[in-house]
Amino acid sequence: MSALDGVRVLEIAHYIAGPQCCQILADHGADVVKIEPRTGEQGRRSWPMHEGDSLYFAANNRGKRSLTLDLARPQGREVLHDLLRTADVLVTNYAPGVPEKLGFGVDDVHAVNERTVVVHVTGFGRTGPKSGWVAYDGIVQAMSGLADMTGSPDGPPTVAGPFVADNVAALQATIAVLLGLAARERTGVGQLVDVGMLDGLLPLLGHHVAASAAGLAPTRFGSELPTSFCGLYPAADGWVYLAPVTPRMWERFSAILGCPEWAEREAAQPRWRVHHRAELNPVVTAWTRERTTAEIVDVLQEADVVCGPVQSVGDVLADEHVRDRGMTHDVELAGGATVPMAGPALRLTGTPARPGDRSPALGEDEDAVLAELGYSAADVAGLRGAGITGAAGTR
Repeated sequence: MSALDGVRVLEIAHYIAGPQCCQILADHGADVVKIEPRTGEQGRRSWPMHEGDSLYFAANNRGKRSLTLDLARPQGREVLHDLLRTADVLVTNYAPGVPEKLGFGVDDVHAVNERTVVVHVTGFGRTGPKSGWVAYDGIVQAMSGLADMTGSPDGPPTVAGPFVADNVAALQATIAVLLGLAARERTGVGQLVDVGMLDGLLPLLGHHVAASAAGLAPTRFGSELPTSFCGLYPAADGWVYLAPVTPRMWERFSAILGCPEWAEREAAQPRWRVHHRAELNPVVTAWTRERTTAEIVDVLQEADVVCGPVQSVGDVLADEHVRDRGMTHDVELAGGATVPMAGPALRLTGTPARPGDRSPALGEDEDAVLAELGYSAADVAGLRGAGITGAAGTR
């Protein structure tokens, strides 16, 4: 048994934010029916590709069932309404106005099933002067303050490598689903939850919001925190991140480097190490350059000084801790190839996750899904023959 067994989720979404949210729900037992255009959602054509299948798509869509529908036509909307009658949740991340145009706006949904929780993810939310703007991850990072705070002090603003805005929005949308379902337990009715990508990044700024309002505008500081002595240092074979932030750690770190007087000066003058970073960094760098990352980490971890190696994605996949935690999960692509993907991050001891093993081919489950709604084989054939359903594009 998993936490969301018995919950029916309809996904009308593309790219990352909506699909990743629904993949998390599927990992924890929800029956996710992904409704796609007959040519498939745009993510199916997004690079990188592997043997004809999009790895981008597969990373966000395991464990779902795929159904194609032409929602621009009345018959397609009739099928959608039949699905909505069975749905606990509808998740979409299409632009504002698209759900209303295609018949799955919140009023349309609640006219059919008032218990459905509707989660709508957009770049800038459903209200406000920028609500109609089209958004991609990099645009939102740039507009959120995140890019302005990232990078070297003397360098340009920097957008993070992973799609941070999209994936944070997916997490916010997942929380929205769970809150909506919890509220429905008390009220008996669903509601609309408005999730904006830009909104989702603002909490990541943390104390910098208040600091900026107080005239202490944050600046780019690279990998060195301006409030504490920590940062990246070169090793003989790579890089390490050192964070001897507490007084006890600093005392042990100073002794290991052969500079016990550093601890005495810090004790006499709090934040001495921060103010004298320019003097201390060459000494720390000389020590780290003479040792491998493994040697540095072994010595400092033994002394309970916080540190860690800088790892590539390949290093992470090979990391014995990551492997022991089962944080990769093999997924079969539509074409039959199997690739590792990041697995569920949450460990529920009583209702564990059950991640799906397959990324669905376009429309591969529509016969089964429609049969569950009471459609006969002849009904399904008629819909397919009329072009209402049936894959018409990439697998």
